Amino acid sequence: VAEDKNDYLTALVRSAREKGLAEERAWKILLHYEKAGSGVESLVDDPKFFLAPNGKKDPRAELEATIAGFFEKENGEVEHPQCRFIARYTWLKEQLSIDEARLPRVECAKWKEALASVNPKSAVLVFPAAHGNGPSSMFGHTLVRIDSDKRNELLSHAVSYAAFTEQSGGFAYAFKGIFGGYKGYFSILPYYEKVTEYNNIDHRDIWEYELNFSPEEVLRMVMHMWELKDIYSDYYFFDENCSYDLLYLLESARPSLKLTDEFRGKLKFWVIPTDTVRVVKESGIVGKINYRPSQATRILFLASRTKSAHQDAAVAIVKQKIPPQAVLTMTLSPEDKKQIL
Repeated sequence: VAEDKNDYLTALVRSAREKGLAEERAWKILLHYEKAGSGVESLVDDPKFFLAPNGKKDPRAELEATIAGFFEKENGEVEHPQCRFIARYTWLKEQLSIDEARLPRVECAKWKEALASVNPKSAVLVFPAAHGNGPSSMFGHTLVRIDSDKRNELLSHAVSYAAFTEQSGGFAYAFKGIFGGYKGYFSILPYYEKVTEYNNIDHRDIWEYELNFSPEEVLRMVMHMWELKDIYSDYYFFDENCSYDLLYLLESARPSLKLTDEFRGKLKFWVIPTDTVRVVKESGIVGKINYRPSQATRILFLASRTKSAHQDAAVAIVKQKIPPQAVLTMTLSPEDKKQIL
């Protein structure tokens, strides 16, 4: 059995070399490889993301270590490579026509539970507008919403990439943010929490760009998100940030997209959320666009349609100079009273 296992592993590695899979764009997207001098280097900095000791800089070594990992015996203390790197496993299985019967049987219970919870069917790029309360949000933000076919969109899941910091301002915060002093992580939260945070607390308008990905492409993206859970990359406010790293998620769904190419091979001082939105729109994958005005925007809109005297009455109520009930005794139309209240 051991000899058969080694023979099959050797055959798969040989086939991967013959096919040049380590140089395929899909593989480089999954590992976030970018050109670095005469070679490549992954933007991911967490050693847990690599199975080969030199996997951060050697695509072939990482690919072959990944294939070898699929043959490991299951260990209850750590996730098996077939489950931990489900996107890699799925892609290599397709490219090499891997016979799963010749691999250790692995259940991947955690992945199956997460997949059932998210139930991915479609994806939306979300852009909360700028908020001038700190350098990390002064250009806005971008995240991806994953929708199922059964839930209200507010109960969908939002995937966001952000720096993990213990500070919220000051020189040290800005300095570390600019020069990669913080670790960035992907997180997944209920979308309604992000809407509450951005729309109602920060008073930021939100634009939602529906993406024309198929359910199969959305599933590939969710698989890659799974691989990035609890994995960090050094975070830079102006380039390796939420705006740039999310493009890799979109490319993992459809590797033929060349979204990150826009910022490669040139001197780039920053990548901001509007760049992400522009590149995604220009790629032709955006369908319907939805606008979700903030609570402050809605109030300002209502105020703009209200007479000055009625605005004064509303302000007087807010400042508790008159009780709300006083509006009912004013000689106004029911519509005007409604507007004031």
